[in-house]
Amino acid sequence: MILLFLFLTLIIVLFYPILAWKMFKALRSKNKPKFYRLSTILLILILIPGFYWKVLPGSNLFWNPIEKAEERNYNVELTGFEFNDSELIYEYETERAFNGDGYSIWIYKIDDQTAQYFENPESEFFTKYPSAELRSHWETEFWKKTPFDKQEKKFLDFAHSTLEELEFELEDLLYEKGNYYAYKYYMHSYEIGNIDFYIICPNRKLIVEINHNT
Repeated sequence: MILLFLFLTLIIVLFYPILAWKMFKALRSKNKPKFYRLSTILLILILIPGFYWKVLPGSNLFWNPIEKAEERNYNVELTGFEFNDSELIYEYETERAFNGDGYSIWIYKIDDQTAQYFENPESEFFTKYPSAELRSHWETEFWKKTPFDKQEKKFLDFAHSTLEELEFELEDLLYEKGNYYAYKYYMHSYEIGNIDFYIICPNRKLIVEINHNT
């Protein structure tokens, strides 16, 4: 979707000098109705990308509620519980290839109500989530209680990242009791090709989301 709008934005920008030239000709020939019409079209073509990319003042008032709703829906598919992520306390992302290959990790705070829920989640949390709706063609390992099963080490190795500037590592979260982990993965022949790896820590009030595509 983003690549499509990048392409459309490029097309729109290419129209700017064409419209500007036509406006100049209309102004020179004193054709005011045509000039005003072209001015309106140019203004609209300037506003559309600015609105979509949130550089237009006030555009966040429209996009923020939509993004929050999408985030809640995503978290429902992920855990069966509706909540919004709180403060982003850690982020690391590599550059993505044209096909999406790359690595990203985000660590968010969760609020007290969400943390309290995950201290004793519903039984379906362990049998239905993450939902098949999230990457339906990938294999799913539903939520499990920590400590982490060492037989799954190859999946952690593929998702692993050193957490710089934090007082803990992923292993700390996975081997302390009271937390949960889950992951979805896609195999390339006999090797892991892509993975989404998740950790929820009610006591620390954290959720970790990792994506690694190759």
